[in-house]
Amino acid sequence: MTAAAPAPATAAQALTGLARIRPAGRLATPMPVDPVDLLQRARRVLTADHPGVNGRISVVSARYTAAVFTVHRPPPELPLVLKLHADPAAYAGETLAYALLAGTAPVARLHAEAEESLSLLLEYLPDPADWSATAMPAVLAERVAAVHTASLRLPGEAAEAMAGFTLAALLDAPPPAWITDPTAYAEVLAAHLDAYRPDLVPLGHLDLKPDHLRRRPDGQVVLLDVESVRPDVTGLIDLITLPAVLRQAGHETRPARVLGLYLDATTALGARWTAGSLKAALRAYAAATGLESLHGLDR
Repeated sequence: MTAAAPAPATAAQALTGLARIRPAGRLATPMPVDPVDLLQRARRVLTADHPGVNGRISVVSARYTAAVFTVHRPPPELPLVLKLHADPAAYAGETLAYALLAGTAPVARLHAEAEESLSLLLEYLPDPADWSATAMPAVLAERVAAVHTASLRLPGEAAEAMAGFTLAALLDAPPPAWITDPTAYAEVLAAHLDAYRPDLVPLGHLDLKPDHLRRRPDGQVVLLDVESVRPDVTGLIDLITLPAVLRQAGHETRPARVLGLYLDATTALGARWTAGSLKAALRAYAAATGLESLHGLDR
């Protein structure tokens, strides 16, 4: 038997060739890079938009588009995470993602948001997931599947607000600008229609990496950083990155096993995929987006 090709070293490499949506250098006012400027901005935001939230602030990360801080509040108050966006579109996307996923998928809790400062206050989750556990590949597949199927469990008001992004609506709309083969994209949507129902909103594009799975004190594993989730790309983009993410975390999981875990997880949450229909959808997705490899998931 021929051994399966190894998964790529990083999730980014797993998506080689995928059409890029946002070019670098697109923001007129990116997040400052100086730590002092960042801390001053964070303090101003807390004072102006989140009254009553006080404490020492430390920088966790700073990128072109966003910065993340820990707000260390005096006991017995627990710390919080403050996230500041430089990109209004990314802020809107993240608040939308939390609106869709809160209560329907295991993600960090959103405590507050402020549109004027493009800021969010989030649950503080310092403990990483225990990737040494043999169950972690299945846990990751379950968490990802919960996001992909979240719109099946939306309350009525939220479902109405997302009506323009359902499979039924997308099938009747022009393909997104980043699609390179509209016919193949229609095949992807048709496969999802067979696997779900017309009112599914096909969520996908998680920023998957081992560090973005964290553990609550009760042991529950949740996903961090849902800013990149979009309601028009489908979850196939995340399925393609799963072998790479698992390899980064120390799990050499065969592509066929990854596909099986995802099938099991989505089936438990209401999907009607088969191995054959999912592989066909993956091949159509690669054709639609310019993706260079499916890394054995379609075999």
